[in-house]
Amino acid sequence: MGLGFLIAAARRRLKQVVWARLLPFDLTPQQFWILMVLQQKGPQSLHALAQEVWMDDPTASRVVKLLCDRGILRSESDPAHGRRILIRPTQEGARLIRELEGLTEDIRAHLLEGLSPEEQAVVRNALNRMIHNLEQLADQTPKARRPLARRLKVSNL
Repeated sequence: MGLGFLIAAARRRLKQVVWARLLPFDLTPQQFWILMVLQQKGPQSLHALAQEVWMDDPTASRVVKLLCDRGILRSESDPAHGRRILIRPTQEGARLIRELEGLTEDIRAHLLEGLSPEEQAVVRNALNRMIHNLEQLADQTPKARRPLARRLKVSNL
């Protein structure tokens, strides 16, 4: 089986497991990933947050808006940069993130079970190299018309 197929299968399976584990929290995987980045990195601008979770800015904006509407996140001016907005958890969001930390650790432990630290480093380095290679290829590829599913705004979830 080719590496691309295996990577796609692992991504799909990870998303299915995360989705199922998030049902009691009424969260989507996209919302979960944003919360986990904020937990790990602290308050972020929308653009930085979008890059961390591999979303485009408009998608990240919609996800953040839904979480703000639920009272989980809030946006506020960045005191270090007058025009930048920072996204941060509310008190309720911080409580939710603490609850999700156990879920995150459980998923991570199962994902990496049986892999030595050295094997994890090899996989991590290889995936980073593949992502870099694909970014270079994307930069060299002319922008094609968006696929029909994107034009129709069909969700990837």
